Formats: sequence, C-alpha cells, structure tokens
Amino acid sequence: MNLVLERIVGSATSGKSAERESVASPCVSRVHLSAVLRSKQDEAARERIRRLFHSPLGVYVSQASRDHDDLRLVFDVAMEDLDFTVRTLHQVLPEAVIEAVRPRMFTHRREH
Repeated sequence: MNLVLERIVGSATSGKSAERESVASPCVSRVHLSAVLRSKQDEAARERIRRLFHSPLGVYVSQASRDHDDLRLVFDVAMEDLDFTVRTLHQVLPEAVIEAVRPRMFTHRREH
C-alpha cells in the first residue's frame, strides 16, 4: 500500500500562511483511519458491529458513532499496523468505506 500523509506546516501565530507538505510514513507513529458503514439500524447491522468488535480490529476502534443510517468509525492505529487494519476491515466489513487516514496529533499538557 502506498500512502502519503499530509501535514499543514506553519502556525497561525507565525503570520505565514499554512503550507501543505508530504510526510513520509516513517515520520508518523500513529494514524487515525476514519471509515463509514451505511446500514439501517436493524439486527443485521448489530451483528456486523458485534463481528467488528470481536475481530482483531476491535482493539483499534477509538470512536464509534451513529448518524441516522451511517455508522462512523475511527481507528487509532500504529503506522506499521495500517496495512493489516485496512485488509481486516475489508474482510470483516466489506461494505465499509474508508474516508480518511490522518496523522494522529498528540497534545501534551504543560505544567507550570
């Protein structure tokens, strides 16, 4: 799988406009993979969700939310597990559509 992630360079406080630059995947340790599953809220949909959470992929789910007939999923994945995650998602939920893969941003709290 060839994957190019984007990072916005520059800050709002620097007075420069933000620029996009390609980031090679080894520079990123974790990514968020967003996917959507369009299905009605019925017993078949509940069974697919159970199958997802009982698969090896279940440990990567960091968010799941329902919006009408859409189930939105966010997977928190180490970069080296991304290929496995995409393949397994396709096997467990072949109707799921991957919307985005973004670098996970870590925020650290500063103590004074």
